[in-house]
Amino acid sequence: MEHVIVSVIVPIYNTKPWLEECINSILNQAFDQSFEVLLVDDGSTDGCGELCDEFAAKDTRVRVFHQENQGLSAARNTGIDAAHGRYYAFVDSDDILRPSYLQTLYDACETNDAYMAICAVEDVAEDGSSLDPPSYTDPTEVGTFCGKDLLNCFYAPNGTYYTVAWNKLYRAEVWKLLHYPEGRLHEDDFVAHRLFWRCDKVVCLPDKLYCYRLRNGSICRTATKPEAFDAVDGLADRYRFYVENSAERSVIDNAYAACWRRYLFLCAKVRQAPTPQLIKAISKEQFLMQGLISYLPNCKQLKMTEKLSAARWAMMPAESLCPSKK
Repeated sequence: MEHVIVSVIVPIYNTKPWLEECINSILNQAFDQSFEVLLVDDGSTDGCGELCDEFAAKDTRVRVFHQENQGLSAARNTGIDAAHGRYYAFVDSDDILRPSYLQTLYDACETNDAYMAICAVEDVAEDGSSLDPPSYTDPTEVGTFCGKDLLNCFYAPNGTYYTVAWNKLYRAEVWKLLHYPEGRLHEDDFVAHRLFWRCDKVVCLPDKLYCYRLRNGSICRTATKPEAFDAVDGLADRYRFYVENSAERSVIDNAYAACWRRYLFLCAKVRQAPTPQLIKAISKEQFLMQGLISYLPNCKQLKMTEKLSAARWAMMPAESLCPSKK
């Protein structure tokens, strides 16, 4: 088998209207190295699995994995476990790559001896066209950095540039013993900080090479569900990771504040339209937040009003804070 330089991992679930364009944008990369495309069909019911098999029959670079529906994290993990490349890239199955995506990120890693390279993102309409006006997610600063020095960028307005899985090329070794948490939403919140912590060098590029498709049915654009509190768990995990690994105080404070702000944001949304399931989710999350409350007076990133609100939403019964509407 030819030595594979890059493994492109594509988790797939019921995205057939956009899947062919996505796969073609990968296979048509202007890349002068060998690469494989791992299509992980996570129990699709709309014909995605058959379309994947058709691509594999026509192109030896494509490998297909069919599994029962287990969620995005499990699909990505299947790809990680099967990958042969020296580098990994993740592409969501409804998104589009510009032709120079792989070559540009690969050259950035090789030239700078970096463990990760990141590109800017263009948001596109559901039909793949550019928005009017165009919408981009750019880096805070262009250049080569230690991964630990970028951790506070997670909380900037352009934080998704840093935290999402899919606008990056990673050396395979940074994924050693690391997988996505299965059965969870907001999986990147559990993993991104660990990746940056491991990378001595990260290259941040301004090139807009990844197109993120905005569509109504995507996971991140649906109504609030109890699983939304997985994001709070992920951010709490990030805060504890920084404390355990003696991160800088500003990094710890930003992580702590982000966890509370996500929790308070979700509590406010639940209060607007409470359901028994959502109130139960808050009650469950309160146990986690009560375990974090001791640091509340010391956090420099939270305003006093936020601290008071945090204490209230952590300690008072959720039923009294979000009474069900009759």
